[in-house]
Amino acid sequence: MVRYLFSSVGIVSRTDRKDALGLAKKLVAHLRAKKLTVFLEPELAKLIQEQSLATPLEEMRSDMLVTIGGDGTILRTCLGIPKPEPPILAVDIGVRGFLTEVKPNKAIQAVDNCLRGKFKLERCMKLASFVEGERLPDALNEVLISPDAPVKLLYAKIWIDKTPVAECRADAVMVASQVGSTGYSLTAGGPVLDPRMDAFVLTPICPLAVFHPMVFPASSTVTIEVNKPQKTIVVVDGQMRKALETENPSLTISKSEHQTTFIRFRRNFYRRLEARMLFYRGGRS
Repeated sequence: MVRYLFSSVGIVSRTDRKDALGLAKKLVAHLRAKKLTVFLEPELAKLIQEQSLATPLEEMRSDMLVTIGGDGTILRTCLGIPKPEPPILAVDIGVRGFLTEVKPNKAIQAVDNCLRGKFKLERCMKLASFVEGERLPDALNEVLISPDAPVKLLYAKIWIDKTPVAECRADAVMVASQVGSTGYSLTAGGPVLDPRMDAFVLTPICPLAVFHPMVFPASSTVTIEVNKPQKTIVVVDGQMRKALETENPSLTISKSEHQTTFIRFRRNFYRRLEARMLFYRGGRS
């Protein structure tokens, strides 16, 4: 009997595309043929007629996860799966799959390589955030705080390790990880953080006065104290929203004890940046 590195595989997929559903069905058949345990989200299981494999994401304790979609699918998955998170093989069926690793036509081969241990692991820092003592789901990309109405400004004080460092008036303020530095933070004018840097970046969104992004060591604790308006929202990875209606609420962000781990077949961070046309590397035709 063949022994594989993983004995159970969870599959999370977009359900609005036929190609994603078709690939999920092929993967289920392939894994079953290898006598592995397979878990599917209930909606996915229903659509591909595999209801016996239905498992809520919050209960999906598998040795490995395959996501079929883009970065949004990955972020949703990382918010919901139990901790510690299993390694993720991300198949690219999306608009912009910066975090994904393989194309759909290579998915079966990639899964087989994973089962044989032919891969590398990329471990990514996550951000833990707290509002008035309540812990929110950990963020892989960023934590954003903003007014609940787009026409209002956020008046906030920024503290680092209990030391006041700045006051900010802006549409919003976000704290992004190394992974998140290539997403929303980048479009707002923040720097790209090399994943080898143990740091995160605080980036204002459309500040009223000059306020440049600030990079802090990951050992820091950032506190954003809101002065105005009274109604604000916190958004984690663009997926989870929490309304704040208390007077002068504060959001505290620090490095999480948890990580997200991606399966990689080559170390290609700067190639992924190039693919997203973030910069041009000369000398190539």
